[in-house]
Amino acid sequence: MAGLRILFLDSWLRDRSSGSGSAVAIAGLASGLESLGHEVTVLRPDRIFPSLDLTRLLYNAGLGRRMAGHDPDLVVGFDFDGSLLSPGSIRGPYVVALKGVMADEARFETGVSLRRFRMLSPLEARNARSADRVICTSVYSALQATREYGVPRGQIRIVPEGIDVPDWSSVAGQAKALRSRAGRQLTILSVARQYRRKNTASLLRAVGRLRPSWPDVRLRIVGEGPELARLRALSDQLRLGDTVQFVGSVAGIEALQREYAEADVFCLPSLQEGFGIVFLEAMAAGLPIVAARAGAAPEVAPHDEVSLLVAPDDDAALAGALERLLADIRLRRELGDAGARRWKAYDWSNVSRHFLAACLPVKA
Repeated sequence: MAGLRILFLDSWLRDRSSGSGSAVAIAGLASGLESLGHEVTVLRPDRIFPSLDLTRLLYNAGLGRRMAGHDPDLVVGFDFDGSLLSPGSIRGPYVVALKGVMADEARFETGVSLRRFRMLSPLEARNARSADRVICTSVYSALQATREYGVPRGQIRIVPEGIDVPDWSSVAGQAKALRSRAGRQLTILSVARQYRRKNTASLLRAVGRLRPSWPDVRLRIVGEGPELARLRALSDQLRLGDTVQFVGSVAGIEALQREYAEADVFCLPSLQEGFGIVFLEAMAAGLPIVAARAGAAPEVAPHDEVSLLVAPDDDAALAGALERLLADIRLRRELGDAGARRWKAYDWSNVSRHFLAACLPVKA
């Protein structure tokens, strides 16, 4: 296939702590497409404001002017990026890639986050309905795009998120060395941008249930977000003390990889997950996964293959699954080894091929 000129409309910040996994995924897709011989131009915000929402809205307001000098073969808008363009502003086929379905995410939020999602989801719906093709990251997200935004199912294609295999291939070896150290504490790791839907509160309550039998287990929570203060308060209320360590954001991929390498179990009991790149990262580190049977988690991290999935928002079941893995090193290894065999299929070069195949009918 001859190299295509692809234009990305992307207002997400590059910082993972601010942009969640979406920034990582968009950068990975661009890199994957370039590795296949295509030219990717990314239009990013030319001004950054303290408010991410303001940055993104003003970026979209000025997109028509900035696109005037481009003549791409394919334009890709992410989430609501592109929603304020007039129909004549886009030359060639237009694809909208939904990294999540904001209206679905809003169902699990409260307060400021709920108001934000309610404000922005109509723009995302408009963007999706205006596209020639909509790309969703999972069957779950595709169903939500149809239900929440009225996008015809035949207009949607499913392309999963990916992971940079070269960057993550060394983590399993690092993990093996770190986990073999004598006298180390068993560690549960959770990595997420802390929104209400990530349900880290349930994980804290589950760890509270574990403490009487497992007083030496520790929980490390990586990630910032609007729920962090409430989670710290809940940890204090449960008197979890040093059992829980709120790490916040980590600086650079090496620090993040070390968090995975030093852990024994990965847990994200999210009530809504459009994909979950962190599940791939956990598999790369050879970690068994505990998650809720909700959103796209069963698609990405199948139960009894690489994970133990429990009913959503069931603290007792979550504690039981964690305890089962903590007590059974053989099961931890079996699930972790299965994940280590699975994750490389999501290399960005493979995902990018699927992405182009999903877009190609638009060009016909």
